[in-house]
Amino acid sequence: MKDRSVIIVPAVTLALILAAFILSFFARDEEAPDLGPKKPHLHCVLELRSLADTSKALMIGYNYHLVKQFAADNEQSVEIILTDRNVSYLDSLRSGTVDIVVVPFGEELCTDSLLMSTPLDSVTVWLTRHDDHRTHHSANEWISAWNSAPESDSVRVEFMQRYNPFRSKVRKSLSPYDAIMKREADSLGLDWRMLAAIIYKESHFHIEAVSSRGAAGLMQLMPANARNYGITDPLDPEQNIKAGAMLLKALYDRYARVAANNSERYKYALAAYNAGVGRIRDCINLAKHLGVDPSYWINIVNIIPRMGDESILETGVVKIGTFKGVETISYVDRVLDLYRRFCQICPE
Repeated sequence: MKDRSVIIVPAVTLALILAAFILSFFARDEEAPDLGPKKPHLHCVLELRSLADTSKALMIGYNYHLVKQFAADNEQSVEIILTDRNVSYLDSLRSGTVDIVVVPFGEELCTDSLLMSTPLDSVTVWLTRHDDHRTHHSANEWISAWNSAPESDSVRVEFMQRYNPFRSKVRKSLSPYDAIMKREADSLGLDWRMLAAIIYKESHFHIEAVSSRGAAGLMQLMPANARNYGITDPLDPEQNIKAGAMLLKALYDRYARVAANNSERYKYALAAYNAGVGRIRDCINLAKHLGVDPSYWINIVNIIPRMGDESILETGVVKIGTFKGVETISYVDRVLDLYRRFCQICPE
């Protein structure tokens, strides 16, 4: 009996220790919040229209960039939309159809059923649902890591410190989107600073820019062109710049047999980018009809005033109709001025 007790007592003791160890894990699990499974796809809304007209900083582009990076770092896909002015998605967030809503920091919000993230640069905060612990925890961890990341300062400067290109000295960059422009321009044999000049003229590097005619994004692409070049998200700088570069390249190639040289081809391409291929074709056809050499853009500029006269329709060479063209002439001149200036600011 004595030998058996020597064996049994340690065994019971060991069993009790193991049981206590296992129970301690259950106790810890009850105390810790249940983060739940990670979502493979996030739906995010930027409610930042109120910042667009009050700040020269590219705040919408900055937050779009950060949300994209957050999702990528967490191996999640994300859909980001921008609300119209005075439209709120907080009810959609509460109901679970939206995962994150980015709002200006400091606004008085009815945050019942919502959790507020660490502020980003004291300008914006990310809101999540009260029961979506996983997304809220991930967002706070990511924002804290981002604020202390070595690259965060340079990215912040690119988006927040805008400048006048006609007063700037030599710089290493023109915008937060230089890398995208360089990549797309190089792949097509274009000068990336020409893309930069078009974007500055079209949107001043604001991804949220929308014209009265429906042109959208950095390069202000019309809906038809956006569809033709596969744009699914006009806000996305990658998609918008790639499509705009492809359109510019197509237009540049189009006038190879019309323009006298590469410099003139760019002028025609810019004119068509602004007014459309059909309008520029009418101008070229009228020039030929009048015996004017169309190989130089200045000759087209000189006949454009005639395009506003309805008598040109009697020639049979003008298909679309009358065309004032003053905006297009100004557009070409302005973009070329910006291009020359950008070449001075960024020689490479």
